[in-house]
Amino acid sequence: MRLVSRLRRICAMMIVLLGLLAGLGVASAQADAPAPAGSGPRVAEQTPAIPPSSATNTPLPSPSPLETASPLNPTPSATTSSSPTGTPENTDSASDKPSDQTDDQASHMVRFDPADGSKPTQTAVKTGILASPPERNPQREGFRFDGWTLDGQPYDFQTPVLQDMTLKAQWSKTTDWTLSPDHGPASGTRLTISPPGLQKPYYVSIHTAGGPTVGLTGDGSIYTWTKDSPPKQVPFPAQTPSGFHYQQARAGSRWQAALGSDQRIYAWTSRQATPTILDTDRNTGFTSISMNDDRLLAVDRQGHVHAYQSSQANNQDQTPEFTQKAATGLPGHSQAVTVAASDKRILILDADGQTWTWETSKFGKAKPERVMQGQGRRIIQAQALNKGFILLDADGHAWYLADSTTSSATNSLQESMKARSITTNGSQAIITGTDGQVWAWKPGSKPVRADDGSQAYTQAAEADGRITATSRQGGLYQWSLDAQGKPGKPSRLVSSTAPTLESASLDGQTLTLTKTGDAWQTDMPARKPGPAAITLAGRQDGQPFTKSLMYTVDQTLTRDATTDSTHTVTFDTGEANTKPEDQSVSTPYGRAKRPSPDPVRDGYQFDGWFTGQVAYDFSKPVTQNLTLTAKWTPGRWTINPDKGSQLGNETTTITPPDSTSRGIRFSQVSGSKNDSSIPYGFSLAVGSDGNAYAWGDNRFGQLGDGTTISRHTPVMVRKPDRKTYTDLPADFTYVQVSAGSYYSLALGSDGYAYAWGWNPYGQLGNNTTSGNNANPVPVRVRDPASPEDASKGLQAVQVSAGYSHSLAVGSDGYAYAWGYNEYGKLGNNNNHPADVPVHVCDPADASKGLKAIQVSAEWRHSLAIGSDGYAYAWGYNKNGQLGNNSTSGENANPVPVRVRDPASPEDASKGLQAIQISGGYSHSLAVGSDGYAYAWGFDYCSQLGNNSTTDSTVPVHVRDPASPNDDDKGLRATQVDGGYEHSLAVGSDGYAYAWGNNDKGQLGNNATSSYYSYPVKVLASEQSSSKAGPWLHALRIIAGDQHSLAIDTDGNTKAWGRNDSGRLGDGTTSSSSVPVPVAFKLQLVITDVWFDQTSVSGLTSGDGNSVTVTTPEHLPSTVTVSVDYTLCGAPQQPDTSLKYTYTPAGVLPQAGGEGILLALTTGMTGMGGVLASRRHRREQQQLSHASPE
Repeated sequence: MRLVSRLRRICAMMIVLLGLLAGLGVASAQADAPAPAGSGPRVAEQTPAIPPSSATNTPLPSPSPLETASPLNPTPSATTSSSPTGTPENTDSASDKPSDQTDDQASHMVRFDPADGSKPTQTAVKTGILASPPERNPQREGFRFDGWTLDGQPYDFQTPVLQDMTLKAQWSKTTDWTLSPDHGPASGTRLTISPPGLQKPYYVSIHTAGGPTVGLTGDGSIYTWTKDSPPKQVPFPAQTPSGFHYQQARAGSRWQAALGSDQRIYAWTSRQATPTILDTDRNTGFTSISMNDDRLLAVDRQGHVHAYQSSQANNQDQTPEFTQKAATGLPGHSQAVTVAASDKRILILDADGQTWTWETSKFGKAKPERVMQGQGRRIIQAQALNKGFILLDADGHAWYLADSTTSSATNSLQESMKARSITTNGSQAIITGTDGQVWAWKPGSKPVRADDGSQAYTQAAEADGRITATSRQGGLYQWSLDAQGKPGKPSRLVSSTAPTLESASLDGQTLTLTKTGDAWQTDMPARKPGPAAITLAGRQDGQPFTKSLMYTVDQTLTRDATTDSTHTVTFDTGEANTKPEDQSVSTPYGRAKRPSPDPVRDGYQFDGWFTGQVAYDFSKPVTQNLTLTAKWTPGRWTINPDKGSQLGNETTTITPPDSTSRGIRFSQVSGSKNDSSIPYGFSLAVGSDGNAYAWGDNRFGQLGDGTTISRHTPVMVRKPDRKTYTDLPADFTYVQVSAGSYYSLALGSDGYAYAWGWNPYGQLGNNTTSGNNANPVPVRVRDPASPEDASKGLQAVQVSAGYSHSLAVGSDGYAYAWGYNEYGKLGNNNNHPADVPVHVCDPADASKGLKAIQVSAEWRHSLAIGSDGYAYAWGYNKNGQLGNNSTSGENANPVPVRVRDPASPEDASKGLQAIQISGGYSHSLAVGSDGYAYAWGFDYCSQLGNNSTTDSTVPVHVRDPASPNDDDKGLRATQVDGGYEHSLAVGSDGYAYAWGNNDKGQLGNNATSSYYSYPVKVLASEQSSSKAGPWLHALRIIAGDQHSLAIDTDGNTKAWGRNDSGRLGDGTTSSSSVPVPVAFKLQLVITDVWFDQTSVSGLTSGDGNSVTVTTPEHLPSTVTVSVDYTLCGAPQQPDTSLKYTYTPAGVLPQAGGEGILLALTTGMTGMGGVLASRRHRREQQQLSHASPE
């Protein structure tokens, strides 16, 4: 208190003295400014302002006409009127208006010939409008689609259609990844993986504007390069399907933009990895774009023009953000086709070939002016220069339109040297003739030949003193211009690099790769006979790729191959400060443990352990040596300013890392199980960060977030209560989740099973049948040996939630069940409910337990794969869902029975050997050891997929989609999953398949009607809604009651089908008949801030989850700032990385508080002396100039 009082006295004295000094300073200034007698205050002279309307407009000198350089012969051009143009009000009577109106114009037929023997398609396009290529690129086995050509040359779809034409597909022979050998013994073998041959892009257009040059290929890829760097492919935007392609590319000085096949606009910078979609109305589709510096212009399908302005024009490090400034149309029925912008004006080309201009500042506010083009002259291309535009008409003549005029002058070239295309960069235009010659031209000069004549080109552009051009064969060439403008010899730019293989996996388990020359080698592990899919992941030209290669195990597994052994799991943390120890995992069913604690890397956030781009699932058995790679997201906490007065009461801003850009992915997902009449579905997932997430209906607390509020996007599941479970690890994570009807199950990293949600039948297994909302957070499933001890629990390796009962595989290898026991679905030889786990009976001896490796709980029946490899079933069997060749009574199967062998259904001693099993509502599915998908049970909605609606009491083949009428063939699959009345599978080809009821779009094939009696492919995304795909490549797929979920090969989670309560997780409650991305964004909220031991109040939210706080008092020192925060509503470990320095207040160095008074007193004394001296000099001057009287 003494210190504070003393400081306050000193501060008060400082204020008084400073006031005195200020007064003296003002008096001094006035004393030094004598005013002449008879005059007022003196002011500086100013130049009168010139109103904008009377400012002199000095037009730039422009060649009218342009004169061509030798060897071209200049041709005199017709003069054009330079009088002011007509306004939109009198455009109808203008003498140079084209005779045809946009709404009455003729149509032309554009045919697309795939050139592969199939029938061409055609479409009618109005004259002057741009043709659109087919939504999907054509496909041809063994070939790569290069693009569409006209008369053997690349066709640019930014050219208005003026005649009937046939565009022909251009193809290049392809090679593919190969596996050698492609089959081998069950004991394993050495494999060689060879890459495909290098293929060169087929360029159709290029563009530059002072920054990087962008090039568009015929198949819809974009490459970008600078003077000092080779072409590099621009990635496709996130969450787009595999068939997405670009249709136009434009470069600005800071940003680049592209038009996608989805008619959306994407933008990026040279320092941004992936283009981002422009935030526009999703119903607005665009047909053309243009850029000028930080301005983006676009034409939509209705012929309206939209102008966007970058909000970060001076920061190349930021993600481009464009804000719409204006949107407008042309007068009358005129329809815009393309648009260009110079520094001062915007020019629009309409469907009649007429051009219109606005001043940039008046765009969208005033009516446009129509350019006087001359009678019947049609413009087909317009490009912007710094101070004007260069126009190309349908006859191949080039025109120059200066910014100071709205009349154009023609560049009259020889008839044999007509222009084909024009590009511009700053003040220079590059003109490519129809004969393939390249010319450079600037306003006020003559065209100069800019190529050496060695070959013909279709388009050329200039940047950094170099010409880049595309040949008639789609090649990309570049050469320099010397000081005199003479062209050098062209060299071909290399746009594609050899692919790099980053990972290979078998059933999600990573294979160890060794590079040998241009190929890679790996060891195929021991495996049961049948097909196997080896998934490759890597990069080429900066783009990730995945590829699935088929391998066949053609020998019976030998005894030597089944002997106990171990696999090594290693962890690659990159540049992290720590690295976990390797793990030795026993076979055949050992699992890797998630390392604890998570690795740490300065300045980065840990996203989890991955194989390639896919989050690793720690609930899966390890089948081979494995390397898991840590993924990181840049980011750190900041505090600004980080120092302030010891008195406190100063503001500082705390900014967390950007949680929305984290690279966290889901390693597994699960969908709820309900009757179709109940619309309360939800979904669960395990994140790569070790947290569980949930979304959808939450009326019974089944989301586990401590509330009963439904969520439309994922929220974090609470972790078990540490006060209740004192042995809970500090770094507890979730390993597996399973969604039931209104409740959930999970496995924790501590090995215990947990449950939460609805519990009227004891399905939570915590020795109670509590009320509906009594368990909105996880509780431990009780230990069967100590059911009264809440601190103990069931140790398990897998859990499965059904409608009202639960199953688990214990860590001891036995199958356990608890919950409602109607129809004997607990498998413990009675029909009494159990609120703690009980043993499932051994089929051969009911006094013993069933040893199992997998279990699946459904509505009224249960399934398991025994340790002997056979499939078992128990419970309700009215429709044959137990697969034992009968439809026995309701309570006739309270112990497991063996599912029959499809080849010997009458022999009860034989059975179905399976590697994976799943139960549907009243049907069952399995992947047999032979690699085929099997189904049995209820088939009213064709959920068995065997091209019928007849129930089956024994397993039948799910039909091969390519041969649905052949019952000898079947679908080869790596995973199956059953829903309420539909079924899903991941085929051995990597595609997702679906069949059965589709009333809610749960099959994902863009339909919501009828049943599908055999598998159909699932579409990749909402952008792929045609019959041609693209199709979803999946690693894992899950069927909910009437919705479906999948994790694709890029590690992204998709959902489709019914969406009551937001079970799809896309932020809406709208159902979707095609997959949509689950909107996984971590919402970070700062809840408290501590400076040392003092908590601050009054947190003020800012941008990017930041908060501004007022600092408390503290003695001078550097203190730790602790931040309490939540992610998705769940409390997190406080961040303690921030430091704040308290500085002494009001103390001069080496002087103390009294030193301030001394310094100020000295200053006042000096100022007084100065003022006295000045006054004395002024009085002496006045006396010396006084007239004697």
